[in-house]
Amino acid sequence: MDKRSFRILIFAAYLFVLFRITVFRDGWAANGLFSGTVVWAPFQTIFSYLTNGQVGYFVYLFVGNLIWFVPFGMYLRLRRLTIRKTILLTAALSALIELLQFVLGTGCTELEDVLLNTAGGAIGCACAALYRKLKS
Repeated sequence: MDKRSFRILIFAAYLFVLFRITVFRDGWAANGLFSGTVVWAPFQTIFSYLTNGQVGYFVYLFVGNLIWFVPFGMYLRLRRLTIRKTILLTAALSALIELLQFVLGTGCTELEDVLLNTAGGAIGCACAALYRKLKS
């Protein structure tokens, strides 16, 4: 297997895991269509965990939403997409995941998730730039 095929395989595995943990969770088919909830106020939910003393859950959600999209941003940037396209595609993927969570009833659709996921993709862009700089 050549390097390109290997990278594509790894990226496909990453996307599979990403969709498995965000959309296709255990019991996802049992909830019924369009049974998800929507929170439009950014950071309302995540900061409520801080005010309720659930600091660990806040950190888990905040860092998790960033970290899970770092590889996406990094992969796209290393594939020579522009920063703008990379960030737009990251936001689009995150919005798709949030939409699927609502439609399939597998989570709470939140604007904060899209914002944090997109920030994670931007961090991935920076990691790709750092990787290129260290490599040369």
